[in-house]
Amino acid sequence: MKNYLKNYFSTIFGQCKKSELVYWWILRALMIYAFFDTLLSGSSYTASNPPIQILANLIGMFAYEIIQLLPGKLRLKYMSPRFQNITALGFLLGSFGGAYLNLYYILPGYDKILHAFGTAEAVYIGYEYVCATQLKFKKTCPHQIANLCALGFGFILSSAWELFEFTYDTWFGGDAQHWNYQLALEAAGGDPSKIFHLFPLVDISRFALMDTMGDIVLNFIGGFAMYIILCIIPYNHRGKKDINARILAMNTAAETNT
Repeated sequence: MKNYLKNYFSTIFGQCKKSELVYWWILRALMIYAFFDTLLSGSSYTASNPPIQILANLIGMFAYEIIQLLPGKLRLKYMSPRFQNITALGFLLGSFGGAYLNLYYILPGYDKILHAFGTAEAVYIGYEYVCATQLKFKKTCPHQIANLCALGFGFILSSAWELFEFTYDTWFGGDAQHWNYQLALEAAGGDPSKIFHLFPLVDISRFALMDTMGDIVLNFIGGFAMYIILCIIPYNHRGKKDINARILAMNTAAETNT
């Protein structure tokens, strides 16, 4: 156990920059504060968005450290810790900013911006996952194919999020999809101007559909924006970080040793 923990922490501190660790813990500290404030305050926020929501997002901020605890040589363990710089920020913006600070209703369009950012983030994670898969199996791959895989990965995650919102609303009494205009109006403090509409809301009965379709449109925009960025800057497939060159070098070394 002692050697296991020693190897675990040497991996964490060896792969992560000190600046990254400080950055992660600043974001985590904000989430920890929000969790205990929500848990102990008994505010209206607690009733509509339980502390467990913040706790789940806080746990997500430890994704890299949790991955390193997994047994074996899973491809997830080959992912660069850089991915957590983006995912931790995404969890903070959604849970701390959107729900705890109520920015979903204070800033018009905040939810839609997060949907675009979230899908862009998912495509980025997909790219890192493809690179981890390459390292795991020591296979080269043109960045154009890696980018297409990342795009598909991003849209799968964005669809999974919409399914989660539907499930949460259907079986746990939530309002993530704004299926009820009255609930959304109450959350907005009774001010309809705080409820952002990407499309004109002509019929209140179509409110839930308009909200979900607006999310899908922003998912599409965010995902393709990141795809284009990765096509222009395939950072893991060129220069000193060229993953294909690293894999070829590893394969050549393995053949030489045999």
